[in-house]
Amino acid sequence: MEQNKIGKFEISALPFKNFAVASSVVNILIILTTLFAQKFLPPQVPLFYGLAGGEGQLAPRLFLLIPSLGSLVVLIINSFISARVEDVFIKKALILAAIGTTFFAAITTLKIIFLVGSF
Repeated sequence: MEQNKIGKFEISALPFKNFAVASSVVNILIILTTLFAQKFLPPQVPLFYGLAGGEGQLAPRLFLLIPSLGSLVVLIINSFISARVEDVFIKKALILAAIGTTFFAAITTLKIIFLVGSF
């Protein structure tokens, strides 16, 4: 009989596991970089580019943590879903989507830091 896998999460069962681990490391590094860069940033940073120009685009500098934290949450949720799904294509799609989210969150955060930071 097959052992019940409820409650067990094995990272070795994930597709692209090395990339998923690297993605989580990148998210943590971006979070730490953002925290260390706080003293070099102005009190308000342009984070919400999708809004109309002006004050609506500005957010407190601590809000630069949102993209990487969100990406880390997406990676964790997609990893748990991928561990439960049987279809290999869906597993790969979930992990690749999480890795892509990390890539875009890192680029967004770093570009804003280098754009408005005074180093």
